Amino acid sequence: MDDLLFIDDGEEAKPPALSPACNEAGWVVLVVDDDADVHAVTRMALHHFLFMGRPLQLVDCFSAREALAILPTLPDLALILLDVVMESEDAGTRLARTIRATPRYDHVQIIIRTAAGGYGGRGAFRDIPIHAFVWQSEVSKTRLESLVSSALAAYCTASAAPA
Repeated sequence: MDDLLFIDDGEEAKPPALSPACNEAGWVVLVVDDDADVHAVTRMALHHFLFMGRPLQLVDCFSAREALAILPTLPDLALILLDVVMESEDAGTRLARTIRATPRYDHVQIIIRTAAGGYGGRGAFRDIPIHAFVWQSEVSKTRLESLVSSALAAYCTASAAPA
């Protein structure tokens, strides 16, 4: 006969703890891009995506200014998918610098995903800690899933490290 596992009357089964930046709705990912089509394609590509058994909760912003306004309302933010050229040629670069200058967002991962590099392309982010820089033309569904998985794994590692 198979061994059965019983919980003692004094113990209660506990659901697994949510990982940092994963609320009940899933991993919080901020998509910052001025192109509505990029938001739509991102949603389609990541619709069924799971990381550690949890879905993504995508939050849309269409400018760096809008992203700055919404950031304080996202305490569980894990990842930002960020365009460079929005309301100005360097809006994404300036937003990334602002985020990195705010200790609250130290562990949040940033993936730069852009069609136009703005000031200096990849070089503009040489001194800004980001997870990845990719051209939109290089990003397939599989590549996007791989980038998001890698970034969320890095987030979990950074969040678990002692301060």
